[in-house]
Amino acid sequence: MRLGIGPLEFGIREGVELARAAEAAGLDSVWSSQPSGYVRIAAYAVETERVRLGTAAIVQPLAHPVVHASSARDLAELSGGRAIIGYGSGVKPQLNRFFGIHGDQAEHAAPRMREFLQLVRALLTAEEPVRWDGRFFQMQAGRPAPCEFAVPLYLAAVNLHALRVAGDAADGLIGHPINSVPYLRQTVRPVIEERLAARGLTAEDFDFTSDVITVIDDDPVRARRDAAANLGFYLSPRVFDCIFDAAGWEPEKTQVREAFRRGTLDDVADAISDRMLEVSCLYGTAQEVRDQLGRYEGLLDQVVLFAPRQAIPHERHLANYRKLIEAFARSN
Repeated sequence: MRLGIGPLEFGIREGVELARAAEAAGLDSVWSSQPSGYVRIAAYAVETERVRLGTAAIVQPLAHPVVHASSARDLAELSGGRAIIGYGSGVKPQLNRFFGIHGDQAEHAAPRMREFLQLVRALLTAEEPVRWDGRFFQMQAGRPAPCEFAVPLYLAAVNLHALRVAGDAADGLIGHPINSVPYLRQTVRPVIEERLAARGLTAEDFDFTSDVITVIDDDPVRARRDAAANLGFYLSPRVFDCIFDAAGWEPEKTQVREAFRRGTLDDVADAISDRMLEVSCLYGTAQEVRDQLGRYEGLLDQVVLFAPRQAIPHERHLANYRKLIEAFARSN
């Protein structure tokens, strides 16, 4: 099982420092997000030589497909073929409120992303201008972005509709940090594998990758609190009922939602049960976290260690990533 890190909430210089450290420690990948994810991965590419570099995930409606395709090509060439390009549909309230995006580009996430992935792949492989007349995208002569390297396209997916699109049109999955072991086993893998089979592919042809909330702290109370508060924060929207339901967490679902409405992450952390944490997060001492990682064997091809950031001071957040890199260095 491969390992990566996903340092998202840092300045670009701190991100470069962590990317260098991850490569030196023998980790397999470094991931970035944010609207500037392409720029960040480009910075990591010129400062590293071996580690794979991925976007997890670029929000699709923030740029035109031609811009996405040309950026993907540039990153692949700059990194010498190390780039993994992950996209997400965006969530309607986020797209409306934060980016002013409305209409079809904020609606119909699953069919929009299926068409988008098909179009970007066409642009990356075409030698001539691309004509496209789809439901969500139209162009008379889209500028192609042929690349000398294969460019794997991943999809951020949680619900059934998005998982089906991942199996239909993507090369890999970017799983959300809230993914639990039961959800991965009972829903994520079976749904995607069924769609792969329809394409004449198997799980060996697809990369099952997911962020996993990970906290290394010798203080067991603080480690639990940081993991639980962030798991609860991400699970609070009703769109993620599928995660609760797959594991039979009906009582916790009510408690987490009520705690979130009260407005404090301490209450949210208290609402997260031990049975939820044991199948959703890695937390504790370095040795405890290394031991817990085994629960993902056979479920994920790659775990992206994701240090929680909600209500955590910047220096402690940065220190956690440094601990993660040290704990999972290949020499250990």
